[in-house]
Amino acid sequence: MRRGHRFATNARQHETQRSDFVISCFRGYICLLAIMFCSSASAATKAIKAGKLIDPTGKAIPNGVIVVEDDRIITVGAGAPPAGAELIDLTRYTVIPGLIDVHTHMTYYWDRTPGTRPLGQPRRPAGVTTVLAAENARRTLEAGVTTVRDLGASNEVDYAMRDLINMGKMVGPRMFVAGQGLSAGRGGVPPNPELFRQQAEARIAAGSDWVKVFGSRGSFQSVETTQTVTLEEMKEAVDAAHAKNHRVAIHSYGPSGVKDAVRAGADSVEHGIDLDDETLSEMVARGTVWVPTIDHNRYYVDAKDEYGFAPDTIPPLLAYIDKNLESTRRAFKAGVKIAMGSDAVYTMFGQNTRELGWFVKAGMSPAQALAAATTVPAALLGQEKNLGAIAPGYVADMVAIEGDPLASIDNVIHGVRWVMKGGAVVVDRTGAGGAGRSGRSDELVQSADEKAVLDTVEKFLLHLGEHQLDAVANDLTSKGLIVVTRQRDGQWTNSYQTAEEWLAALKRNPNPTVFSEPISNVNVTIDSNQLAYVRADFQVTRDGQALSKGVDQFTLVREPTGWKIAVVAYTSLPAR
Repeated sequence: MRRGHRFATNARQHETQRSDFVISCFRGYICLLAIMFCSSASAATKAIKAGKLIDPTGKAIPNGVIVVEDDRIITVGAGAPPAGAELIDLTRYTVIPGLIDVHTHMTYYWDRTPGTRPLGQPRRPAGVTTVLAAENARRTLEAGVTTVRDLGASNEVDYAMRDLINMGKMVGPRMFVAGQGLSAGRGGVPPNPELFRQQAEARIAAGSDWVKVFGSRGSFQSVETTQTVTLEEMKEAVDAAHAKNHRVAIHSYGPSGVKDAVRAGADSVEHGIDLDDETLSEMVARGTVWVPTIDHNRYYVDAKDEYGFAPDTIPPLLAYIDKNLESTRRAFKAGVKIAMGSDAVYTMFGQNTRELGWFVKAGMSPAQALAAATTVPAALLGQEKNLGAIAPGYVADMVAIEGDPLASIDNVIHGVRWVMKGGAVVVDRTGAGGAGRSGRSDELVQSADEKAVLDTVEKFLLHLGEHQLDAVANDLTSKGLIVVTRQRDGQWTNSYQTAEEWLAALKRNPNPTVFSEPISNVNVTIDSNQLAYVRADFQVTRDGQALSKGVDQFTLVREPTGWKIAVVAYTSLPAR
């Protein structure tokens, strides 16, 4: 069996094994115990030395020192760190406030099991979903997002995640949750404003921080804009929530639903296209925050094969993105408050901040886009004195990034290297210190590095599966080696090739065959932050038939451009 055949696979199938990796949800609980123990046994004062920090006005301050006591920022300045404080050296980085994503669906989890898709999975008990969704929470933190507003979940799983995170029993961003969203009855049921009032009150009584109303159709591959909830029904829900000092978010894909949501007094409106000037003026006058969620449709286009979306669903998604972007451009010019919301579900977690790139395309400066992920959403959540800024008295939520966020918003999207949430370091790709004593989770740090290693391997497998051999060459080091130990007729043989020789042989094959390769028992080891090793059992299948099995081993090295594969070694023997 040629290696090119055996490796030809879809990266999504390899992604299915993340639950087998050492970055499982349960390790998050173990590392949290370590965080709690270390934090209670050490000095609570930390001094963070930043190369630059972004102040509440959006300006960069060089050589800033941020002093943190327990979970709060005490001082921000340029003076010497206080005596006895634990030092965290981030002088190579720019420190920005913890980011806020005001539209997620954290409980939407997919384990990528072969033969399944994100939609239509078998129903799981709420407790199982709660544990599995910890993976979504971890990925969100790694994107630099320390706070989310979660807009719609069933079985009170979002309540459970919020409370477990607040209790220190789960690693994840701070969550403000809405529970089950309110929607119109099916089958042409007449409007019933009173029912919406009762449902809004019931959600709040059950424990929702926010009330979510689905004011129109539109979801996943559908971009239908039909309004389904009347102005009167929206207003009853809003008035009921406001009477109890709770806020309301209204989903609407189309212009009429957005207009009525604004008139009803919604605190934020989600999605939306083709907004007219009257609606934009009303949003400015009322201070309504718009969460356009442009990037979530980009995600659906990119992930179409995961979902099994029909080809004819993609052009409408692309058209909606264009209209969504144009409406955002007009809204920004009109002075509407705009906040970052990813609408992240399933495999989108970790991509939460890509919305900021669309904001810059809509005319925002990088500083204004950063505000859309910090100060604007903090105020929307009623947390403008606690979150969204690096200032005395604020919660110590901070993110260190490579590069200047005021020069390019891409540095925020792709440059996250370190994350502090509530005074505890929860992600560290810098080696900046504070291990244990600062509340840093070594397990979470390792999982972040492991993710980068596994992403490299998965990219390599995807490129090979699609016979993109130039990309395969780029995934390997220039002096890469391929080692095969194969069993045929009961005899073992060994072969050794350079990557160059191996790729040349692959290019000579005019009709490469695509195989799938389910893997299991996956382990990742990282040594000295420079070498990484990935080991996994595999079984090659084609058309549902097992062909061969064995063990994959990869050795990777960290180069200036990222992880590269230096050695690919595998055993191969017949499956039967």
